[in-house]
Amino acid sequence: MQLVDQFPKNGDIIKDRYKIIRTISQGKNRMIFCAIDLQMQLIAIKMENDSDGHAFICVESAILKILDKSNHIPQFFSYGSYKNYKFMAYELLGPNMIDLVNYKKPYKFSLHSVLKFGIQAIETLQIIHNQDFIHRDIKPGNFLIGNTQGTFGTFYLIGFELCKKLNKKDGKITTPTNKAKFRGSLLYASLNAHNLVELGRNDDLISLLYILVEFHNEILPWSDVDELVKNLDFERILSWTQASQMASQTIP
Repeated sequence: MQLVDQFPKNGDIIKDRYKIIRTISQGKNRMIFCAIDLQMQLIAIKMENDSDGHAFICVESAILKILDKSNHIPQFFSYGSYKNYKFMAYELLGPNMIDLVNYKKPYKFSLHSVLKFGIQAIETLQIIHNQDFIHRDIKPGNFLIGNTQGTFGTFYLIGFELCKKLNKKDGKITTPTNKAKFRGSLLYASLNAHNLVELGRNDDLISLLYILVEFHNEILPWSDVDELVKNLDFERILSWTQASQMASQTIP
């Protein structure tokens, strides 16, 4: 039986508090549900298999606790265990930026919308970076809009499972000497990520820059990355990423 088949079903109740209503998204080892708690409030529940004892959701919930009540960060409610899974309950949000940009042609945003999103996204990264965290997975699918009338124009950042604390010594940032593993999304990863260099705050900003260019121009110079990966043409991906000035020159 596959792991996804063992996840809760619609109508199941988690910890005598959260009733599953529907599935929002699912992957091999994790699922996100829309649920309702005892206070009759709609929430989101992210659940991850913990069979190997290394659930990323542990990291994500700890970071959301620290960032709780911050602007552009979903409100954190609780964290716990359910059968062989770890789960996190947090504020239910609306669609992500991929859903929004693909809603209708021409599959790109106006300059006004790009700037509105960009300003809020920079504010969000500033909040995270001021807490000495690096997100390391900045991509359109991790930015969502609010789910209420009062928050529908507000953007929120999720996906903190790859987030990391900055290395500091005596209050100063130190640069690790060991080679890092690749982190992030191939399409939006910075040159440092492709070169397996430990990521910093600037890499979050570079990934955001790529998103803004794509939202305005509809495409990045390396947007056929999936086909390149299929053919294992990593050198071509890297060469195009090195030419990221091509993208920045197209910004109005």
